[in-house]
Parts: sequence; structure tokens; C-alpha cells
Amino acid sequence: MSENAAGAWYRRDITGMRSLAIIPVVAFHAGATVIPGGFIGVDVFYVISGFLITTILLREAEKTGRIALGLFWAKRIRRLVPALVVTVVFTLVVGALVGSVLGWDSLALQGAASVFYVANILFWRESTNYFDTGSGLSPFLHMWSLGVEEQFYVVWPLILIAGIWIAARRFTLRSVLAVAFSIVFVGSLALSVFLTPVSPNAAFYLLPTRAWEFAGAGLLALLPVTAVIRSRVVATVVGLTGVAVLVAGFVFLSEADAYPGYLALVPFVGTMLLIVAGGGARSALAPALESRPAVWIGNVSYSWYLWHWPLIVFAKELFPGSAPAMAVAAVLSLGVAALSYSFIEQPLRFRPFLAASVRRTYFVGLAATVATVVVAFGVFAAGSAMLRTEPMRTYAKAAETLPARDCSGGTVETFGSVDACILGDPSGEKTIAVIGDSHAGHWRGAAEALAEQAGYRLVFRWLSSCPSMDVPVTDLQGVKDPQCEPYRAQTTKILDAVRPDAVIISNANAYDGRIRGANGEHLPLSDQQERWRDALGQQIEWARGLGAQVGVVRDNPRMLFNPTACLSTLHGSQSECESDWDSAHELIRTFDEATQEAIADESVASVFSTDDAICTGDVCRAVDTSGVPIYQDQSHLSEMWTMTQVSRLAQFVAATERGEAFPTD
Repeated sequence: MSENAAGAWYRRDITGMRSLAIIPVVAFHAGATVIPGGFIGVDVFYVISGFLITTILLREAEKTGRIALGLFWAKRIRRLVPALVVTVVFTLVVGALVGSVLGWDSLALQGAASVFYVANILFWRESTNYFDTGSGLSPFLHMWSLGVEEQFYVVWPLILIAGIWIAARRFTLRSVLAVAFSIVFVGSLALSVFLTPVSPNAAFYLLPTRAWEFAGAGLLALLPVTAVIRSRVVATVVGLTGVAVLVAGFVFLSEADAYPGYLALVPFVGTMLLIVAGGGARSALAPALESRPAVWIGNVSYSWYLWHWPLIVFAKELFPGSAPAMAVAAVLSLGVAALSYSFIEQPLRFRPFLAASVRRTYFVGLAATVATVVVAFGVFAAGSAMLRTEPMRTYAKAAETLPARDCSGGTVETFGSVDACILGDPSGEKTIAVIGDSHAGHWRGAAEALAEQAGYRLVFRWLSSCPSMDVPVTDLQGVKDPQCEPYRAQTTKILDAVRPDAVIISNANAYDGRIRGANGEHLPLSDQQERWRDALGQQIEWARGLGAQVGVVRDNPRMLFNPTACLSTLHGSQSECESDWDSAHELIRTFDEATQEAIADESVASVFSTDDAICTGDVCRAVDTSGVPIYQDQSHLSEMWTMTQVSRLAQFVAATERGEAFPTD
């Protein structure tokens, strides 16, 4: 909100307070490790918006007895849409030039969802992990929060209008709204706390689990804030406490915490205290919050939020793994935001041609939105056309996701109450079991082919993000997959019944930070490494107890970017999409060491590695010597490439079931 827009009621300190929200968010997105909780700046924005919008609507309702809904939404359109559509069009065009053709359809859909303010719903439906910093980041991911906020702008005035209607009969408006806001606050917070551990994406992205932050600030707007604190000392203490709470959140919260849930009370309380402190006596914080730099950043914060994330994502695409590139992009985005604020956001917001007519505002806003959707459709259509050409068709096939755990091409056998998929020859003399997570899964086609050739009876069991051995893992937000432990138990039951001749163990080695203690507590990396080594050793001993020989597949190199996506950009080349050896092994090093220690401790002779096939000297390739794309994404191997390894994989399996060493001299 600008001073011109607010008229007589204006809190310069709140404008400055926006800088406390935007700077941590940008720093967090740019990879700054000193504030791992920088993402809570979004919650600061929510509390500020809840307080300001409620205050503005309440003043209008008490002054006129009504709320001009059409005018309110028209002001929101002039405030938000111009800068938004320019950012979205830019991101669509540059995203197509910089990003993979394979992702143009998603890029187009996300761009369209952004201008309709439903990106949060789209990312929830797509199960997008906000904290996943791997390759393939959406340059529109930050639009989720704008979706939540705009949905609030749609719903909130309707609640106040309903309050006006009820109050006209026998109650005071503020008492009616206090009840309504309290119901929203309690219900939404309870829903957030309940859903965060069981459905973290829904809790993170959707308005019903975020509405309590707006409602709580709305309750504050109902109070005579300016009369609450009349002492400068008290105001200073309250304000400093608010700052301390926010700083604690920025420093001590992280993506590993289950968020939002009750932890979102941290930025909520901190921001509420700052609002209260600035509403009465002038605190010692006022000069800082009302300073020209703080207010200037607060004024451009909307444009800065719009622009910072696309530029950071493009920097990651063009300079993978480069922290300086992301930092430069973050700083550059502030300059772009200043231009956007001065030449797009403010001029169109107060342009007389639009400000004088609600109808014209709606028409221009709709026209701009439709034009943006047309650009998005153009990106979609161009991507569809290019995917019908070579080599894009090859890259698209390589990038096909792992198949679901179906039994196509196999037969289903039941062991007790558990079904198992049998591949290869169901009546084969030798039974081979392959178990692991999705890094076992990407070998399915090759394993099935060798089983058919060799006449093996093949039991293939994998579950994504669920290592085969008994080690507790979570996702990046600290949430356990409820399917994992039952799936392991089923695998144990199947193999106890099958009594395979050989067990092949294949797991990803990138679970750093995701192995927790018995009660879900964080563990030092050395303890995680030890638990991995011990669990793998125990599984090897268990498999041998079944009478099986054991072979282990070491994890493949994992890139800092998606090699196949890199190849399928308009500018990609094979050399640009390669990685140096150290970078390709950095993300798997900790648990690969633990894996090798378990292999040595248990004297496992048969060990399969893809290193020599993928890496030559100091370089790990994206395409093999015959032109086949090696990767499906940044960590999983493509089925196209694993099928080229059938012969070598067959030698490994044969050596394993004979109890011989692999590789052989």
C-alpha cells in the first residue's frame, strides 16, 4: 500500500515491515544458509495483508454502512495484475528459451494458473515439494503464495459483507466480525496442525490451512491498536520481542521441519507484535522501520517477489551449482523490481483512465489475462510440435517416468495375503530377487530382459524413497511415508516364502538429512551414515540366512541438474550437459561410503557399479557413445540406457547366484 492510496490512514512502519518479509524470502531462495527459515517471510506478508485489508474494509463499512465490492476488487486488479502479467509473459518466453522443451507443457500450464491465481492449487495437485531444490524447478513456484493471497481477497470482503448484514439486525459489526474471524482462526489453525504431518502439501499450499494467519490479523484490526500501548518503553519491548521471534524463526526453522502447522505461529506472533508495537507510542524501532531504505524495499516488495524467483531459477538452469550466479540473480531482480514498480505497477495502478472506471479496470484486467493465456498456449503448442521431431522424441522417451509397480509382462503369485510380481520364467530353476527403492526400479526393464534370456524366476520389489533395509527415512519436510514400513514387511514375507537363490540390493544413496532417530529426531550425519551401514549389513546377513547369495548395486552418479532436460533445451549440447566427476558424486558420497563399508564388512564379492560406463576420466556423460541418453532425470537412469546394460547386468547376476566375484579380472 502506498501513502497516496491509503489517504489519511497510513502506517509507514508497516510498509517498512514488508522489507523484513521479502529480504529473507529472496535470500532463502538464493541459497543463503544463514537463514534456513527465510521462507517464513511469506507468512509475514499474510499477517500484514490480513491486518491492512481488514482495517481498510472495516473503516469503509463503519463509515458508509456498506462495502463497495466491485470497487475493492477493481483496486486489487490495478494493484496486482499489471506487474503480474508482465512477469508471467517474460517467464514464459525466457523459460521456453532456457528450459527443456520437455517441460514446455508444464511451463504453459503453470503460467496460466498463475494469472488466474490458482497456482497453489495446481502445485498441490501435482504434489510439488516446495523445498525440493533439485533440477526441474518451476519458475512459477513462488506464485503459490499469490494464489493464496488473492483467494483471501475474494473471500474476505464477502465475510465482512455478511457481517454487515447480520449486524444490521441486532448486533454490533465488530462483535459479529470477532466471532466470525475467531471461528476461521481456530478452525483453520486446527486444520493446519492436523494436515501438516499427514498431508504436508495440502497444508502448505491451500488457503483453508493458511486462512488463520489472515483471520488472526483481522482480529487485531478489530481492536483499538493505537490505544493499546501508550508507553514508548513498552512499545519498544513489544517491538524488540517481535523482531526476536522473527529472527529466531529465520535462523532456527528449516525445510526439515514440518511446516506450516503450529510452527507457523512463530512468524505470526512476531509480526503481530510488531504491528501492535507500531500502533501506539512511537517505539525505538520506528526510525528503522520507517527509514527510506526500509520503506523503499517495502514499496517494491511485490514486484521484487514476482521477479526474484524466475531470475534465480534461470540462473540455476544456465549455471548449475553456481552459488554466485544465484546471488547475482537475486540482486539483479531487485533492480528489475524497481523498474517494474516505477514504470508498470504504480503508473497503471493510479492511471486516471482506469481509476475512474470499475468497468474499464475489469475489461483491461481481463484482456491482459487473456493475452497472457494466449502466450502460454503458444508455448504449449510450440512444445507439442517440437516433441514430434528428432532428437526431441528420443529425449522425451528417455525422460519417461518410472512405471508404476504393476505387473505388466509378469504373473502375480500370492504368498499368504501378499501378492508378488514374478517376471522372467515363472517356472525357472533359479529365483532371483531384486529389492530396493526407485534406484532399483529403474533397472526393471533390463532385469526382466535378462531374466527372460537366462530363464530366471525374477521377484522384483521397489518403492520410491523407501530403502529396502530397515532404516527410518522421511521426506525433506520430515514426514514418513506410511507405505514404506508395511512394504518392507511384505517384501520380507515374500522372500521368506520364495527362498531366492540370489538377492540383489539396489538403493539410492542421497538420503542425507532424511534418516531420523526412533522418535523422529534429527541425527548428526555421522550417525545417519552409521545407521545406513548397519542396516545394510543386517539385510545382507538376513538374505544369506535365507540361503541366498547377495549382490549389491552401488548407486549411480547423480547430477546437479537434469542431463536429459539439458539436452532437450534449445541451447543444449552434449558437452554442456556433462558433469565433472566430483560434482556427480557429491550428493551420494556420504552413503556410498557407508554402503562400501557394509560391503567390505560383510565380504560381499559381487558388486555392480555404473561408474565406468557413465564416467570417463573426470567427466560423467549425459549421452553414451552410441548416442543414447543415460538419464531419466538428475538421478534416475533412463530405461533406454539401462537396456543397453543387459549383457553386463546378466554377468553380474550370474556371478552373484554362483557366489563369485563381480567384476571379474
